[in-house]
Amino acid sequence: MKNHNYFEYLKDNELNYHHFLSLLQTKTIKKGNFFLKGNEKCNYLGLVVHGVLRSFYINNKGEEINFLFHIENQLFGDYESALINECSKLNIQALKDTTILIIAKEDLFKLYQSNEYWQEFGRKISESIYISSKKRIEEMLYYSPEERYQNLAQNYPQILQNIPQKHIASYI
Repeated sequence: MKNHNYFEYLKDNELNYHHFLSLLQTKTIKKGNFFLKGNEKCNYLGLVVHGVLRSFYINNKGEEINFLFHIENQLFGDYESALINECSKLNIQALKDTTILIIAKEDLFKLYQSNEYWQEFGRKISESIYISSKKRIEEMLYYSPEERYQNLAQNYPQILQNIPQKHIASYI
């Protein structure tokens, strides 16, 4: 869940930076509302400007299992669903009123195809998503719930302050 400044990738080229900004839409998701529900296709990818989102799955018992929390300057979306154009198993919900920047996957993928600059940008974003997901999976495989809680408290204290305990318990 490391925070990145994704716009830093664009700062070296003002024209590309402004072009990218022109493709973004600002949206607000009210607390409890969804950005994405399972069985929907993910047509947008986003960045949290302010607020908190959670990504979760619903298991075969109907229980919600939190996978990630998204705070300021973090990417979110179901990248797999966007890449393969299939319905998501993931749900993304606002835990408080949340402001986001979103880009349509078609616009993002057109950028990737347009030239080497955007291909490298896409590679950096993909690498970031991959590393974040891999670290989360490794955390679940190698660390006890107590160690996962300590890691969360040490690295992301704002999550513990802004997210209900029932969601933290499911995440741990």
